[in-house]
Formats: sequence, structure tokens, C-alpha cells
Amino acid sequence: MNQKLITIMKKTKRLKLTFSQALTHYGTVIFLVLFVAVKSKSIIENYINDTYADIQETLDSLAIPFLFLLLAVVLFQIQYRKLKFRTFAVSFTDEQFQEAVQRTIKDLGWRIENNNKTFLRAYIHREWTIESGEMITIIKYKDRFLINCIFNPNTRHSIVSFGRILKMSRHF
Repeated sequence: MNQKLITIMKKTKRLKLTFSQALTHYGTVIFLVLFVAVKSKSIIENYINDTYADIQETLDSLAIPFLFLLLAVVLFQIQYRKLKFRTFAVSFTDEQFQEAVQRTIKDLGWRIENNNKTFLRAYIHREWTIESGEMITIIKYKDRFLINCIFNPNTRHSIVSFGRILKMSRHF
């Protein structure tokens, strides 16, 4: 992992995603906004061409895009909040941290992508659930850990993520 990105994540206490990961993470929001845009274009064309029969038909045609836009805003806020790191104050040596990582790999089946003294990135694959797996990011920062667990943005999109932070906390 790029040290500059780790420094930014420490400062902002937010997980940074690549462009393609962000597209996946916010995929449902993007789909809803595109739907609203297409529907709005149709409504505007009908208004310009004066093809609506009455005001009630116009209001009815605005209701669905408005609801989808409202849903998009709510889902955006949820997805945005999922990128915030949780902070846990701990006192670990590097050896104790690596022992905890090894226990967690064994117990939870983590697949490690990056593991060094200040940064850990691991994945859990969940074939049998509605989620596509999870990406776990742990940053050691002073006397605390910054931990984030979201659905794996490198795989297919899932609206929900059942973070394993509570299960991880028994190891760390």
C-alpha cells in the first residue's frame, strides 16, 4: 500500500478507495441517480413538448424519480459512513500484532493482501451469503488501531455488508 495513502487515511480517519473500488462501493447509488436522470429527461421532454394532459399527471410522473433520488441520497450517506475507520485504543508490540493476525487468519479465514508494521489489508470470501466478501483494513496509528471492514469493492456489488469487526475484536 502506498505510504502517502496510508498517511491520508490516518489523517482523515476514512478509507480511501481506488476509482474502480469507489464505483463498486457506490454502485447502487450511481444506478439510482442514472434512473432519475433518464426519467427526468423524459419528464422535461414532455413538459417542453406540452404532451401532459394535466397537472396531476405531471405530479404523478415526478413522484417516482423523487423517491428514487431520496433513496439514492440515503444510500449514499450509508455507503459514505461505511468508509469511516473505527478507532480502538490498544497497546501491542509488533510481535503481538502478528500473533493476533495469525490467529485471525486461522479462525476467520482471512486472505492477506498486505501486512507490515503499520498496515494490514485482508479479505474474507463469503460464497454462501448474499455478500461478496469483505475487505478488512487495519492501520496501526500511535497507541491505537484504525479498523474498517466493508464489502469487498474488488468483486461484484452488494448493497449490504455484515462487517466482522465484532468478531475481529476478540483477536485484537
